[in-house]
Order: sequence, then C-alpha cells, then structure tokens
Amino acid sequence: MNSLQLPQLQFQLQPGSTLVLQMSLHNWMKEAILLRPTLDDWVVDNGNLIITASQKLEPPYIYLFSGSDASETITTSIPGDVLPGQRLKTWLRFPGIQEEAIPIDVEIMPVVQPLPQVVEFPLNVTFPVSGENNSGFSHTFDSTMAGIFGLISGVIDLDKIPSRWLVAELLIVIAQRGEEYAQTLPGSRLLEQLKHTVFYKNGTIALASAQLPSWISESLTIANTILGGSSQTPGTQRLLYIWERWLLSLVGTDVEAEEVGKQIFVPPFLAEAVVAKLGMDADRWFGSILLGLSVLSPRIGNILATIAELASPTPVADAKAGSAGYALATALPGLNFLPVRWLVVELLVVLAQIGREYAGSETGNQLSDRLSRTRFFKNGVVALASAKVLRWLQISQSSATAFANSMGAATGMGGMLIFWELWLWSLLPDNSNIQSLVPNNSAREALSAELGMNGDRWFEAIILGLAVMSPRIAAILEAIASLAPEPVTRPSPTQAPVEDIVGESKSIGL
Repeated sequence: MNSLQLPQLQFQLQPGSTLVLQMSLHNWMKEAILLRPTLDDWVVDNGNLIITASQKLEPPYIYLFSGSDASETITTSIPGDVLPGQRLKTWLRFPGIQEEAIPIDVEIMPVVQPLPQVVEFPLNVTFPVSGENNSGFSHTFDSTMAGIFGLISGVIDLDKIPSRWLVAELLIVIAQRGEEYAQTLPGSRLLEQLKHTVFYKNGTIALASAQLPSWISESLTIANTILGGSSQTPGTQRLLYIWERWLLSLVGTDVEAEEVGKQIFVPPFLAEAVVAKLGMDADRWFGSILLGLSVLSPRIGNILATIAELASPTPVADAKAGSAGYALATALPGLNFLPVRWLVVELLVVLAQIGREYAGSETGNQLSDRLSRTRFFKNGVVALASAKVLRWLQISQSSATAFANSMGAATGMGGMLIFWELWLWSLLPDNSNIQSLVPNNSAREALSAELGMNGDRWFEAIILGLAVMSPRIAAILEAIASLAPEPVTRPSPTQAPVEDIVGESKSIGL
C-alpha cells in the first residue's frame, strides 16, 4: 500500500491495458471535503504528444467528513496506439483540496498477452498531505502576488465555507435593491399590485413560518464570529466585500512586473444595517426580495408583472402557503452543510451568460474592447490561469451534474438556482404554466463548453456580467476602461512606385 506523500507511481503495461487505482481516502482535516479526483491528459515521451486520458470515477464524488474514511476507484485506459519503449505520464489531482499532483509514469511493454491487461493498484490517500495546515495559503505574501495567491486561497476556501453565509448575503443584497426600487413610481406600483395577489399572501406566510428574517440575522452573526468581524471594521468580513476587494486589487497591480499601484476603495457591506431596517417583518422582506429580483432579472420581472395583473381586492392565502413554508423550513438547515462552492459555480456561469449577452451589444462590446487593453484585465486572466480556476469550474460543474443525476433530478433541472426559483413559483395557486418557463441548465452548459479553457473570454464574460448586475461596479469598470491605452495601429506600408521597364530599354539585370 502506498501512502500519499506525493510518490511517483510507476507501471509497466501493454498498449490498450486498463489501470484501476483503488483509493482508500482518509480525512484528518478539521473540515469536511468534497473529493472528485481527476487525471490529466497523457503526455507521451516528454511532451512530444498529448493524448486525452479516458477515465471513469466510481462513485462520481465523495463528501468526506472530518475523521471519516471512504473508498473511490478511478479507472483509465492506456492508449492502444502507443509503441513499446514509449513512456506515458499523467498526474492524479485532487482539485480544490491540494495543489500538488501525484505523477504516474507508464512504460509501454511489448504485447505478450492477447487479451488486454487489467491492473489494479491500491493507493492510500490521507488529507492533509505532508503536514499541510488547513488554512489554505498564508496571507503574508508580497502584495504584488496577492491577486494570484488570494484567488488560489479563495478557491480552496470555498469547500470550507457553508452556503448559508452567501445565501444570507445575497438575500440582503436583493432586498436592498428592492427597497431602492420601491422608492420609484414603477416599483411602488408593482409592489402594491403584488400585495393584492394570492401569490404574495402565500409567500409572506411561508417566510414567516420558516422564520427567514431571523435565519438571515443569525447567519450574519455566525459568519461575523467565525470570519473575525469587529465593531471597528464593520462590513469588511463579508464574503461579497472580500471578493470585490480582491477583484479591484487587480487594478493597480502588475502581477508579472511586480508593481503595486494605488488601491481602490471598496465600501464595506453593512449587511446588519439592512437587516435592522427591514426587521423581522416577513411581509416587507418578501416584497423587497421580489422587487429586487425584478430589477436584477428582466425575465423574472416580466413574470412578476404578469402575476401582478391577477390582483384582487381581498386575496386569501391557500394551501400552497403551508407546503411552501414547510419546504423552506426543511431546506434552510441543509445550507449549513452544503459547501458554498456549488452556489459560486452556478453564479459565475450565470454572470458569464449575462456578460456574453452584453458583449453582443454595442455598449458592451466597446467596454470589453477597452478593458482588454488594461493592466486590470491582464492581471485577471493571469490570476485565473495561475489558480487553475477554469479547470476547477469544469470539475465542479461535472460533479454537480453527477450529484443531481444521482438524486433523480430531471435532466438539466439540477442546481440551487433552479430549485429556489421553482420554490418561488410554487406559491402560485396554479403554477404549471410558469414553472414550465424556468430555463434549464442546457444554455449554461453550452456556454461553458463554448468558453472552454479560454481565460480571456471567461474573465471578460464575468466582469461584463457584474457590470450589468451592479451599477456601482459598472461605474468602476468604466473608470478603469478610461485608462486603457489607445489601440496600436500599424502604419500602412509605403509602396514604391512601379516603373514601366517593359516599355523602356532597361536591363533587368539578369
């Protein structure tokens, strides 16, 4: 048995053989971890040729609690067209858990057996590896590298942070946008109409029975305690603030030339102030969340406008209120244990989807063109590549799909965003027509396949998506774009005059 101290696994196999790694996994870390090992592509003869490594993972994922053990098998095939004497290399990785990989070296032997070989190899894997601590990367790196190491550390931490913290922050942001919209004439009119629908009455009762306002307030308190917030620096330990600060730290720094510029101020996210303003009033929370959703999503805004037309003088809640309240109350505790990684993956793809649509407009295309010529854009692409975020995104999406399929979800209907939108429309007395309009994941999966491993296109799509969703970030990106140098234009080559040597008595010089 081999213990994982980053050994180099060596095998002698025939072409077309099957290698089965039988892994015994042990989690000695303080946190629960989600494991989905993967193999890199085969590299033949020191990189002269690269062959895609087919692999099968059973089970597709493992959620390993602290102190627990589990088994997982990864099966890969040796290409059948390699020649005896050639050497193949690949690397066994555990994305999101550790950066190091286990090299696997295969020497191709002459075919001596007519039937393909099946080689089973037991491997002990213990986390953390080689005495690594559980806190990710140190925060004492030189500031010129903060954009890279901050992202690496942040990606690793997403498996340690419960979804509850981010869900609470997002609900507060949505409600805050809704409160602002309610101060406008269209917003106040929409809210007044919605309040006279059975849908709204059901939602208010569901939120009250599940005690959602209290759950949001408690979530902030728990996160503040663990993340180390204080009264001296309120709002600076929120996840959304930390991530925005990281993004804007790319503006004044050159991670390749090790230059540091002025930092852009990021206003603290004073979530407690919003909660204090809304209080424990489920009616006000539900109204603000609906208005916020209508602002952030034109599609949902159109649906809410259609629902508002069903207003009646004296709406009465029906049985949907009780069932929706029960569903909400039973789903919220699960967010304590579900890593925020899965929600972040969905949000990043949604942002990229919005950004790609915006890039197709004249305004979005112009903004993208100017941003692409800034140091900020270059730093973002370098950070994504250095932290292997694109690979992490692909693995996370495939893991989420495997989980949804194992739970019996309809094809393309897995994920938290779809689940909660379906819950929202379940408040309608008759929701069959609207629930059928909820988009599945096919468009998002197609977008991920289209963008692939192209860091430039992913970063462009995400920041343009942020510009659409947040007017404040849009203003900052516009200011950054204004600093872009003018595009380099090559002068047209001067053409020498063509002489008529045919009609003249001149020697061509042969």
